[in-house]
Amino acid sequence: MKKYILSLFLIVALVGCGEKAETSKKIEKPTIKIGAQLPLSGEYARIGSANQQAIMMALEKWKNKNTKYNYDVVFEDDQMSTARAAVVANKLISSDKVKAIISTWGIVGPVVANIADQNKVLSMACAGMKEITTPYYSFNHFTQDDKLAEKLIPLLKENNVNSVVLVYTAAAAYDEKAKVMEAKLKESNIDVLAVERYNIQENDFRISIYKMEELNPDAYINFVLMPGTPSFIRQFNEITKGNRMMVGLHVFNEMPSQYWPMVEGLYSVRDSNGTAEFSKSFKERTQVDNQPCNGNHFDNLDLLIWAFENTPLREGEKLPNTEDVVKTLHGIKNWYGAVGEISVEDSGLINSEAILEIYRDGKPVIVE
Repeated sequence: MKKYILSLFLIVALVGCGEKAETSKKIEKPTIKIGAQLPLSGEYARIGSANQQAIMMALEKWKNKNTKYNYDVVFEDDQMSTARAAVVANKLISSDKVKAIISTWGIVGPVVANIADQNKVLSMACAGMKEITTPYYSFNHFTQDDKLAEKLIPLLKENNVNSVVLVYTAAAAYDEKAKVMEAKLKESNIDVLAVERYNIQENDFRISIYKMEELNPDAYINFVLMPGTPSFIRQFNEITKGNRMMVGLHVFNEMPSQYWPMVEGLYSVRDSNGTAEFSKSFKERTQVDNQPCNGNHFDNLDLLIWAFENTPLREGEKLPNTEDVVKTLHGIKNWYGAVGEISVEDSGLINSEAILEIYRDGKPVIVE
């Protein structure tokens, strides 16, 4: 009798365990992996590290919700190098099996977008160039050049600027920016006397500045990238003695803050990287000031997860089909995100308003 009772208990226990295992299996959710390749070392490590924290903020927002899927973000360092970007993108796709890749800036953005598109993987960039959205699976969340021009040209008109020179760093996104700015300035009857293009490692601009000074421009429009930005500003100040206007195009804010006193009293037109509310929240969480692309990348992951959650499954599939997710993303309109109100255009472009700032007491102050 004792043996019978013991056997009965064992059967009940085993059945109970089986039920628990079956229940656990039923509620197990598939995992969607998303890659984020950022400049986590090198000249832009400060920005890449901040972008990483902004992405983690968005991930934590969704971890507190009852989602259909689990989400895992795989971070990789692309060092803001096109060669490294290609290696990293291929690794994320082939080894990590990511469904989407987030990347920073137009230096690496087109490389990532093309590789992702060839593999039918989504890409979400923060880059100042429209062409990055040409591949079907590509999206780009960044304030575009026409928006920058809308802030820049009235500023120049108010300061009686009739002629300018453009100075910038050689990169695909900046070549495009130079073309757009030159066209917009000419449309507004502002003469473009010269366009100077520098190698990213250039640090001696004196001969170039002396040459442009002979043209007697009313203003310099500066979009020289780090590490050359402080050198150009220092040499410009030495040569012009403060008698020439200079406006930055989202490069002053990309310098480490110790260089900001160099641009005291100067204007800057930049992309939107987060509302005041987002910037405050980011600073409270990280003890770091909001950086370029922070709000954009918070939105990028936020939009991606929302789209995966709201894309119906095809029959027999466990994860949303990527083409269907693209259509869901294209349908997002009037979304209030980290950078304010945005909509996803059919091209994949996610545009936002430009910001006009002036540097006062070593800090940027927004001009309303």
